[in-house]
Amino acid sequence: MISQDERKSMLRAHSIGPTMIRYLEEIGIERLADLRGADAAEIALRIDIALGRKHINSLGVAALRNLIELAERETG
Repeated sequence: MISQDERKSMLRAHSIGPTMIRYLEEIGIERLADLRGADAAEIALRIDIALGRKHINSLGVAALRNLIELAERETG
């Protein structure tokens, strides 16, 4: 489960909202630091698999890139 502090940190990334955070939680990402060095397209694919359908589009991948960049800045 993602803590409230981690949620607040994640929400600071451009285009990241509560729904995306819920998706990340579903695939086992619980901390911003878990995203350091991650690949946005791979995270999107994991979310699609967890949801059982193609859901994350190019805008979602861009939002994940923003979140990964935030993770690298703040947890690096």
